[in-house]
Amino acid sequence: MSYFRKLVVILAFTNFAGGIFAQSKDFDLSKSLEIFFTALRELQNNYIDSLSTDQLVTYALEGITSHLDPYTKYVPAEQQTEFDFQTTGKYAGIGSLIQKDSACIIIAGQYKNLPADRAGLHAGDRIMEIDGQSTKDMSVEKASNMLKGEANTVLNLSVRKLRTGELLNLTITRENIRMPSVPYSKIYENGAGYINFPSFTSGSSSDIRKTLTEFRATGRLKSLILDLRGNRGGQLLEAVEILNLFLPKGLAVVTSSGKKKDTEEKYLTRENPLEPDLPLVVLVDNGSASASEIVSGAIQDMDRGVIVGTNTFGKGYVQSVRPIGYEAQLTYTIAKYYIPSGRCVQAHNFATFSSDGSVSFIPDSLKKEFKTKNGRKVFDGGGVTPDVTVEGEEYSPMAISLMRKNLIFKYSVEYFRKNLTLDTPDKFALTEKDYQDFINYLSDKEYDYQTASEMTMRRLINAAKQEKYYDNAKDVMDSLMTLLKHDKSKDLKINQEELSAILMEEISERYYYEEGRLEALLRRDKQFDEACNILNNAEKYNDILKNSTIQKQAE
Repeated sequence: MSYFRKLVVILAFTNFAGGIFAQSKDFDLSKSLEIFFTALRELQNNYIDSLSTDQLVTYALEGITSHLDPYTKYVPAEQQTEFDFQTTGKYAGIGSLIQKDSACIIIAGQYKNLPADRAGLHAGDRIMEIDGQSTKDMSVEKASNMLKGEANTVLNLSVRKLRTGELLNLTITRENIRMPSVPYSKIYENGAGYINFPSFTSGSSSDIRKTLTEFRATGRLKSLILDLRGNRGGQLLEAVEILNLFLPKGLAVVTSSGKKKDTEEKYLTRENPLEPDLPLVVLVDNGSASASEIVSGAIQDMDRGVIVGTNTFGKGYVQSVRPIGYEAQLTYTIAKYYIPSGRCVQAHNFATFSSDGSVSFIPDSLKKEFKTKNGRKVFDGGGVTPDVTVEGEEYSPMAISLMRKNLIFKYSVEYFRKNLTLDTPDKFALTEKDYQDFINYLSDKEYDYQTASEMTMRRLINAAKQEKYYDNAKDVMDSLMTLLKHDKSKDLKINQEELSAILMEEISERYYYEEGRLEALLRRDKQFDEACNILNNAEKYNDILKNSTIQKQAE
């Protein structure tokens, strides 16, 4: 639509709004729309620079939605592909991850058996040209958009290979890519099946069912660990289907209720469960939200399994996605959901804000008590509290700095360049020689950090200065600050165990894809270890599910 045609439509609608809405009962809406369109017209006609109508409307809608809750968003047509990928896990492309290097775009990872992988691309390979266009000054966003496209279309890449330095011209056909719902699964020696499940996208429940069926076919399955850590949620119906694998037919596993009557709905399990009695542990953390909380919360409410980890995020809102014209969409909150005990896990109160403008949490005084099937006490308003609390891994300041600077990834690429093969992730171990090589690699790299001791000491010095004590204690404080100042060489030795484990995860991914990284990660996972301990002890498992109050601390 041309600029002038858009403006005519806006002005015509302004007149329509003024003529029709003024006669309606909703005078406030009419008045506000008239103010908005008048302001838009004034900016279009008189602002010093040329303005795009599309951009102004986008700014306005983004402004409106930013003052509501974080799940209410305006999705313009140009963002539709990314939005679809987030909700369905599907896109058309070559199945690779990319990042910006100082000189070009490089491959940061590839997915198993997808076009990039079949073409022989690996992390560290440099993409020099995409369809004849140099990537020297190209942004990651632009490169990503060029790599994506319609399925069955051809993409021409010029690639400098990491290991050989050879410049190859590759022709790759784009495909419809669906990210794996289960990037890693395994039955361990104790008969515990493990399923890593990162997102509730379209068809993900079928993948979980398929994995469970394959586990059963081995004859070795004795229990199950479902890992929802970091799973931000997704499609509600997929959560219902997954619950139906474990809970009886005809159970209302989640209900929704909002301002309008048509938002009230019960979601029932429709079939007999695949695994009605299989001992079950669900792993959660602060990154587990929405559909993850429906699954973990319903399992807890029905005393069907043990929840292990840390408190979940606390998102109890339901969104609706509606087209609003010209391929744009509005996703907005329409209701709250409630799990079988009747509680809602919503932890944030977006109706009121704190004095500093931040969103407030629902206070403990307003939280209500509910009961699980066995009569255990549970509470609303704060996510899902695990039956057994086990804190996750806390990284040292040095490790955080190295990851932020991308130096862990870059070293893994260098390791991959030098070593053609690698032991399987369950056996691979970084040697002392390897770790010294890593230290040598860092010798000329820029990174820095503050330890907790340094930050505490700086706060003490600032407090002493404010209270006029610093001058009397200056020599002592400065001496102590010198003693506490971090030493990279020493910290690399102090943190060797932690850094070696992180390196093993990253290096394993270079050779064995995402599943390799996850398998290496589980080797030092306290929450996973506790899940195994619980499943290995039937008495402990049953005792947890009969305990009167949720919140046991792992010993």
